[in-house]
Order: sequence, then structure tokens, then C-alpha cells
Amino acid sequence: MTRFVLRRLAVAVPLLLIVAAISFFLVQLVPGSPAAAILGNTATQEQVDTLEQSLGLDKPVLSQFGEWLGHALQGNLGASYTTGQSVSDALAQSVAPTLSLAILSTLLTLVVGLVLGMAAAVRGGRTDRLVQWTGSLGMAIPNFWLAALLIFVFAIKLSLFPAIGYAELGTDGIGPWISHLVLPIIALSAVNLGQIAFQARAAFADALSRDYVRTLHATGVPRRRVLYKHVLRNASVPVVQVTGLTFIFTLGGVVVLELIFTLPGMGNLMLRSVQNHDFSVVQGGVLYFSLVVVLVNLVIDVATAALDPRVRVR
Repeated sequence: MTRFVLRRLAVAVPLLLIVAAISFFLVQLVPGSPAAAILGNTATQEQVDTLEQSLGLDKPVLSQFGEWLGHALQGNLGASYTTGQSVSDALAQSVAPTLSLAILSTLLTLVVGLVLGMAAAVRGGRTDRLVQWTGSLGMAIPNFWLAALLIFVFAIKLSLFPAIGYAELGTDGIGPWISHLVLPIIALSAVNLGQIAFQARAAFADALSRDYVRTLHATGVPRRRVLYKHVLRNASVPVVQVTGLTFIFTLGGVVVLELIFTLPGMGNLMLRSVQNHDFSVVQGGVLYFSLVVVLVNLVIDVATAALDPRVRVR
């Protein structure tokens, strides 16, 4: 297993460098100057040129990338052009709401989707049709529309949950933290639930049709033991893989929901930074997101290898 993990890490490092390079040069293509955005429309060209020189924006692009990469490898992502705050500090303050929402939403989707998929494959009939209908409905509803509906019903009409804002787990406690995340988690999970449920249904149906399952039933092994000890393990491999993709897609959906629920997450931070031409924060945020994606893929690969040892020899 150690060799397997090292092989995956060996691929991840150059991938991060490629993503960092591509994002850096794409950011340079965005029209407008960060210095002009900071100084405003009343600034003279001389003032803009002076600020660009102080920020190092007058240097060639390759030179700027080389300096940024050298500092990034030392853990220094620079400072925000607009606030002067360390990029690492700004990202650290905003990463908790984003990861909290993405992780909890993915866990809820995995558990509920796994249960629904198993029930559809084992029981069939009306249960199967109900699961397919529910999953299709969830995938068809836009999450921003569902978020607005949830706010109207559960926050405004029933006053059960807060409509906006975020509570810190360490300072406010687990109760307020969860209550502020319930509605965005539901809005985010509903869209991905169908994908997990459909994948689980197909995986369980395939596992149940295998010869070893029929042999276990024929030898008198209890049905519940067959399902939870043998079928669940084999059917979990494709479900775990699609869950990793779901988490990655969830990070993209978080941006919209952070705006609706005014969560102080990375999506909100990145959007403001793009609007303000604060490219140092944008570049750091892209690197953070890329690192999270790489780590998630590594976790999924390790989990898949643990469930299916044949993967380790590939």
C-alpha cells in the first residue's frame, strides 16, 4: 500500500505544478490592471505605473511566475493587492465554511444514496421506481432554485433555521454551526443524490447477480449477512469512486450557494478577488482548490485499493 500511495503522490506533484502554471498565465489574460482597479478611475497613468512597479507587475510574466513559484514552494503565497493581508491567512479564514459544506454534503449524499441504491436493487418494484423518480427529480432541480425555496419555507415561514450567515464551530458551538449549514447542505445534496443512488443501485444489482452470491444463498448463509459482508464490499468500489467525483463537483456548486446564503467561504472570496483584480488571492485560491482535488483523488484511490486489492498492482 505504501508503494501505491507514493506512486500516486509522484503523479500529483507535477500535476499541481502544471495547474499552477496554467492558472497563472490565464490570469494574466484577464483585461484590466490590478493597480488601476486598486486606485480607481481617478488615478493618473503615472500613479498606476508607480503602483505596478511597487507590486512587481511591471516585470515580464515569466519572471513574475518564477518569483511566485519560488515563494509558493516556501509556503509564501504573497499578499492581497487590495487589503495587504497575507493570501495564506485570507484563504485559511475562508476555507472552513467551504470544506464544512462540501464534506457534510458529500457524506449525507453518500449515506442516503447508498441506502436508496441498496433498497432499489434488493427490493425492486415500487421501491426501485420511487428511487429512480426521486433521484431524477433531484438532479433536474437547480440548486440555487431549491436554496431559495428552502430559505422561504424553513427560514422565513417556519423560522426553523437561519437564512444567511455562518457560525464558527470552535467559538459558537456545534449547534449554531450545524443550524447555519442545514439548508445549504440540503440544497447541495439534492442535486448529487441521484448520481450516488443510481450508481449504488447498478453496483448492488450487478453484485447480486454474481455466482458467488447464489452459492452463498444455496449453502444457507443468511441473506442479511450476504448483503452486508459480501455484496456491500464489492458494490462499494464504484460508489466510492463516484463519490470522489461528486465531492469535486460539489466544490464548484459551493460557490453559488455561498452567495445565496452569504457564507464567508472560498467561493465568495474568489469572486470578490476576481472582481477587484486581486490576482494574488485568485492564484492562491486555485492552488488550494487543486490541492484539495489531488488529496481527494488520493483518498479515493487508497479507499478503492483497500476495498479491491487488485487495484494496487496497476
